[in-house]
Amino acid sequence: TPLQIAQKYKIAGNVHFTLGKYNEAIAQYNKAIDICPKENVDDLAIFYQNRAAAYEQLKKYNSVKADCTKALELNPKYMKALLRRARILEQLGDFEAALKDITTACIHENFSDQASLLKAQMILEKLVEQHFPKKSIHRIFFMPTTPVIEIYYIRSFSKDPILSRLKYPENIPEFIKKPLQALKNKEYHNIISLCTEIIESPKFDILPPSKLEVLLLRATFYSIWHNYNAAIHDLNIILSSEDVCDDIRVNALIKRAHVYVVIGTPEMAFKDFELALIINPSCSDIYYHRGLAYKKIRELGKAKRDFEQAVEYNPNFSMAHMQKWYANYQFALLNGNIYLAEITVRDVEKAIDKYSNSPECVCCYVLYAEIMFETQQYQKADIYFVKAIEKDPDCAVIYLLLWNCNLINIEKHVIKALKSDICSVEGKLRGFEVLRMIEIKRGNIEEAIRLTNMALTFCRTFKELLYMYSEDPTKIFLDTKLRFKQIVHFLRSYSRFIDIQNAEESDKHIPIDSDGPSKMLFPAAESKTSLQKAQKYEDEGNIYLKTQKYNEAIAQYTKAIDICPKKNKDELAIFYQNRAAAYEQLKKYSSVKADCTKALELNPKYIKAMLCRARVLEQTGDLEAALKDMITACIYEEFSHPIFLVKVEIILKNLVKQHAYENWANKKLLMPNKLSIECYIISYSKDPVFSKLRCPENIPEFFKKPLQALKDAKYDDIIPLCTEIIESPEFNTLPSTKLEVLLLRATFYSLLGKRSPAFQDLECILNIKYASDDVKINALLKKARLYLELDDLNMAFINFELAISINPHYSDIYYHRGQVYMHMGELNKAKHDFEKALEYNPNFSMACIQKCYTDYRIAMLNKDVRLVEAAVRAFEKVFEKYTNLPECAFCYQYYCKMMSETLQYQKAHIYFTKIIKKYPKDVSMSSVYLQRACLQFDWSDYSEKAVEYLKKAIELDEKCSFVYKLLGMVEMKKGNIEETIRLFDKALVYCHTFEELLHLYYLRDTARIDLNVKNQFGDKYVGFFSHYLGLRLSQITEEQNSKEDGWNIGSKDGDQPTKVIEP
Repeated sequence: TPLQIAQKYKIAGNVHFTLGKYNEAIAQYNKAIDICPKENVDDLAIFYQNRAAAYEQLKKYNSVKADCTKALELNPKYMKALLRRARILEQLGDFEAALKDITTACIHENFSDQASLLKAQMILEKLVEQHFPKKSIHRIFFMPTTPVIEIYYIRSFSKDPILSRLKYPENIPEFIKKPLQALKNKEYHNIISLCTEIIESPKFDILPPSKLEVLLLRATFYSIWHNYNAAIHDLNIILSSEDVCDDIRVNALIKRAHVYVVIGTPEMAFKDFELALIINPSCSDIYYHRGLAYKKIRELGKAKRDFEQAVEYNPNFSMAHMQKWYANYQFALLNGNIYLAEITVRDVEKAIDKYSNSPECVCCYVLYAEIMFETQQYQKADIYFVKAIEKDPDCAVIYLLLWNCNLINIEKHVIKALKSDICSVEGKLRGFEVLRMIEIKRGNIEEAIRLTNMALTFCRTFKELLYMYSEDPTKIFLDTKLRFKQIVHFLRSYSRFIDIQNAEESDKHIPIDSDGPSKMLFPAAESKTSLQKAQKYEDEGNIYLKTQKYNEAIAQYTKAIDICPKKNKDELAIFYQNRAAAYEQLKKYSSVKADCTKALELNPKYIKAMLCRARVLEQTGDLEAALKDMITACIYEEFSHPIFLVKVEIILKNLVKQHAYENWANKKLLMPNKLSIECYIISYSKDPVFSKLRCPENIPEFFKKPLQALKDAKYDDIIPLCTEIIESPEFNTLPSTKLEVLLLRATFYSLLGKRSPAFQDLECILNIKYASDDVKINALLKKARLYLELDDLNMAFINFELAISINPHYSDIYYHRGQVYMHMGELNKAKHDFEKALEYNPNFSMACIQKCYTDYRIAMLNKDVRLVEAAVRAFEKVFEKYTNLPECAFCYQYYCKMMSETLQYQKAHIYFTKIIKKYPKDVSMSSVYLQRACLQFDWSDYSEKAVEYLKKAIELDEKCSFVYKLLGMVEMKKGNIEETIRLFDKALVYCHTFEELLHLYYLRDTARIDLNVKNQFGDKYVGFFSHYLGLRLSQITEEQNSKEDGWNIGSKDGDQPTKVIEP
């Protein structure tokens, strides 16, 4: 029949697929699809799905998606097609569509497959990052809903040039009408896109100066939606424009200051407030927002004065009045000023009579209620809290937090707001968030989870649902089982938005092993054997367990264990494991562990007992034992469950963190190697401290010892010598050049990896008014570098901008910003900055080398052979210019990298030989030998010659951590696991950063897994885990060779380039 012929083609396709002949497989599946009768929908769906699998191997993702879609049209519950399409959609970056498919799959599986739930969780996290990027550690707690936007943003600007446009609609320019109409209609979610449409239009550049209002409006809403980097970008464009009017400039400065406050840099915010006051010292909005900034840093006296100034310049500014009264009352309490407190109470009472509209009226009610509560007039407080909720529950919930009301005290009022008929869905969501935080503070995590689930049911849009999930603080308290339970709740709520049926709650049960299907309980017969009686007790125990009567279940399992014949080991193991499941529900972990151990003694391959014990061992912190159980389970199951391997990696990573934290707590930090520090020094061509060595006669007496240590390369002595000066009694009486001592100490704290004291010293310099411009700029650059190490690009660029505002012709700024652009892959911007650095300092060696290398990288990126050759020739000329260390080593390193990338290994080898011959005994050659070894690995993989170079590197510098790491990888490849572990342990001694420590422990602990597997199971599985977990020498050498920058400094690991940044 046609169906039989089609199946024959399918079988032929399967054979081709198995052999890796995917195009031939597709041809066979095509024939099967063409000939198969259309009524055989299930068979057709299989043929489409099989063809999709072949397309996936060929990375033809659009074809995979199309075939999976066709298969699902034929069979909507076809799990393979659903999961494959979800995987492809995720690969293509369509996370929302992927989530829909994985949710559908989970529902069809009745949420029973942990692998699908884990995949749903991973996609969810990607969606959260996509929709709510974490640009700042200081994030607003509530989602920006309509009342939040109006209270925190719109009503907090009395003189906003854009908002004032709405009062005179006849004066609104045509090009800005759409965004302002959205603003008027409170369609806040559309404003950014409408503004972007105008800004990106071809006509934007020719529009009148009022076009800057579009940028200002977009920046405002970027800030509201927490996209602070984009907000600052737009505000900077406005502030750098020559056409900007004073009102726009002042408003932009205030909003940029607000962003600085939110992201935790108040000193920059206050500078912007000062600039705004220079432009318009009578603007009430400046004082209002500066008052908020003072309030945030608890300077109530200054906050109070600013709110009073705001009211003086604009008596109708209601929000300023409210904040003034709040500040007055708090100030009165703090200073015991009863008179001021009484005046404030009378002012608020008058305001209650004056304001009848929400939110001003609600604001007064809540403020008055809070004052009454603090003066122990509880009945009066309750009356006004209730009035606020009855007036506008949405605003009431916001003001309960704005006025710092005690969460526990306001709980009943939040509950009342939730029950109000006029409380909107947005208000209910905020209310649930508040109640959830109250329960977390009490330690009632289960109640907090319940509130989260209730909130999910109120969400009306996918973005609200996603926000509630992203901001759920209970996630950090959940074990794996509860986390999956939370994911299930989310997916059930999500199913409302995607028309998936049958998502109702399924029966909740705990899977229990038994010798067969569950039986009905009949009266015991006298003829039953001991085993049958034991199984009867087990069945009774299972029923108790399913009905959550855990102690009763334990009693029945105990009877089953007591009566069961000892020879029935498999049944006995099941009884012990089931009792362990009941103990686990009661959190009696030592009993769980004991029963699982007993079960495994009876049946060593009992996977459920092994997994249960691993889970409990993980819960109790015995991660090594938990890891051993999980690995054993993987091997016994022949690696057939991907979720087991995922769990192995999770436990391993937690174990690695545990080891790293224990080591770091007692670790002595080490300076980078000599070449790294020398390269670092010359990367600051205008450094006010390093430049003193060129004119020793001008060095102040008090500074001579640290600078002599710097000159003599005694780098370990510098911090103690600087500290001795700083802590001396006469330090405060020294001239302003004393700040250079702080700068030098901060520099070497940074090199040593002590970021906190480095930040403190740099902040101290920047907060001193008499610091010279050169010192300030250098401090800002080094602060930017520290932010880069913390992966905070936003703050790094802010520091660069501040440095430019002090001196736009300072070459070092552009060099270091160019390095960041290189790190980001923004090669054209990097080139522009390196050119600027050379324009302002033609003798800047590092900028010259980097600019030449950037030219080469751009040529390589554009695949332009002619330009590549020209860039290489240009770089060869650089050799003639820089013949001494450290510049020449820097040149050689880059040049050899270029030769390696263009597969000219022999030429690179020749240049390495030249520099080593020139400086054979210099300790700096340790890094050169390391680079040469990496080149050799690229050239001939596991070459003994590379190992020889690595050993020479250690001879010159025994503290070269990365060399030990590479040697360890070589020994792992050879199968010498004990030697591998020894070398990784050696690398751990000499590594410089916590990040490197984590990576080394990951390598070392994975090698220990292989050793344990070898000892337990022989050679059959040796190397599997290290291969699965990604430990390959090619990856480690790529870590060395794939970096766009040169000798490492940023990571404090001088023998290894890292992802952070190098000079």
